[in-house]
Amino acid sequence: MEFNKTKRGVSLAGVLILLLGFCLVLAGCESDAVAPQEELVLNENEVAQQAALVAVGISKAGPQLLNYNGKKSADKDLGIYTYTFPESGDVSGTIMLEYFTGGAGGAHSLWNDADYGLLYTTEGEMVTVELDLGDGIEPVFSLEFDLEGEIDQVADTAAVFGTGAFTTGDSGDTFTIPEEDPVVLEAVSTYPEGGLFMYSAGGFDLVVYYDGSDTAVVSITEVPTYSIDLDTGLVTEIPQ
Repeated sequence: MEFNKTKRGVSLAGVLILLLGFCLVLAGCESDAVAPQEELVLNENEVAQQAALVAVGISKAGPQLLNYNGKKSADKDLGIYTYTFPESGDVSGTIMLEYFTGGAGGAHSLWNDADYGLLYTTEGEMVTVELDLGDGIEPVFSLEFDLEGEIDQVADTAAVFGTGAFTTGDSGDTFTIPEEDPVVLEAVSTYPEGGLFMYSAGGFDLVVYYDGSDTAVVSITEVPTYSIDLDTGLVTEIPQ
């Protein structure tokens, strides 16, 4: 059962093994006392698949910083919003959004006046993402965010940087978006215009690049190695 767009593509069978090992499938494994507790040893393909899920999660949840237009009745809550994703989508959970004028450290403002914003999850909160990779493979994973950055009201974009965490069952790893190369989110698209994030797991250091299209690229040791489908989350190895 191979998913093989290239000569050495990542197989759905391999992805299934990875997802089952991390309790990602919808069937779930809440707390199995007899389940093996050994830490899984990940190979390069599997770490790339994890990074791909992070890439999709950022592109799906991040634009809410631009799209949310909630209103608060109390002045003390100006510019501070709690947003819960609707149950009908593939993203669930609650995030916090804050808006400012005057850049970082400026005054709280209405969302449509802001030139700077924060998107984060509070302690104990996570955003859950459910995807459909095909062939009955439906991974469920959680993300934590601590992002901030400039908002361009004219272009309707936000250039965010910061950190976050990817969680699968009891395992997880962090990702970092550098301030010098922020991820540029668009209000009208789930595909970031540009930017990158860094992800490390299993002894592998990966960098994921966005370019405004429906794909992103994973580089390992500065070599473009995998392509990510930002709609499905599947990765395909790039021929060298």
